[in-house]
Amino acid sequence: MPRTITLIYLACGALWIFFTDRLLVWLHFDPQLILELQTTKGWVFVGGSALLLYVLLRRQQRRDRATLSALRDSQEEVRRANSGLEQRVAERTRQLEAANRELESFAYAVSHDLRAPLRSLSGFSQILQESAADLDDKSRHYLTRIQEASQHMSSLIEDLLGLSRISRAEFNARALDLSEICAQAAAAVRERYAGREVELTIAPGMQVTGDARLLRIALENLLDNAWKYTAHAAPARVSVGVRQETRGDDRCPVYFVGDNGVGFDMSYAGKLFVPFQRLHADAEFPGSGIGLVTVQRIIARHGGRIWAEARVGAGATFSFTLAT
Repeated sequence: MPRTITLIYLACGALWIFFTDRLLVWLHFDPQLILELQTTKGWVFVGGSALLLYVLLRRQQRRDRATLSALRDSQEEVRRANSGLEQRVAERTRQLEAANRELESFAYAVSHDLRAPLRSLSGFSQILQESAADLDDKSRHYLTRIQEASQHMSSLIEDLLGLSRISRAEFNARALDLSEICAQAAAAVRERYAGREVELTIAPGMQVTGDARLLRIALENLLDNAWKYTAHAAPARVSVGVRQETRGDDRCPVYFVGDNGVGFDMSYAGKLFVPFQRLHADAEFPGSGIGLVTVQRIIARHGGRIWAEARVGAGATFSFTLAT
């Protein structure tokens, strides 16, 4: 707008001077009168241009005020919308957290209360199996199936209780040596699979910040999976390490547990972290389908994420990040 006003002012001044001078010459006025008229027309131009500038500036001022008012109204509307959105998000978050707490409490209570009758079922079936010498082979087979099913259900309940405790447990973050925690978890897994020969490689000096107990549980579950699914590999190899990945302008560490076991079809990878979903038959590789869900929950509590990459018959690698 200032540029437009300047151009209008210059154009009007040039036209006024040119035409009025030409008019005075054409009328053949006396030179003294022409001098007086030139002074007068100069004052007329100053007054006229001042009036024109005033009108243009007032018009621009009204436009600026209207624009500013519209901008303020728009900002106020956005502020009200954001405030309402924040309130709705906060309310939905509270509702979701309350629902999660109720669900976890329900799962914990149900799992806890199921253990007593399950122990009775398992104990009485075992007594029958040991004391009923006159039972035929079919009846003994049924008792064996009852005993195995009760033990499997007991294992599922214990895993569910463990998963519930993970969400309810206090989180104590501190500086940790992940390599040392991994070695401790591997020792526990080796005892569980006594007699299995597995070549284990752990990268040294992996320093992280997190909860030692929770990370120990996560690594033990991942190593247990690696041990389990390399049962048919010769030799069986498991590796734990860290690599650097670029994300935007930053480089962040990505930790991994890899093996050369049976692997899996990546088209089913979406089922890995769903409770009770398994990619292999229980008869071949027994399990509850809770271990990886537990790992995912622990990694999420550390502000990270976990994912898997695998090929059928060529092993699997579980990678995860830790934000804390």
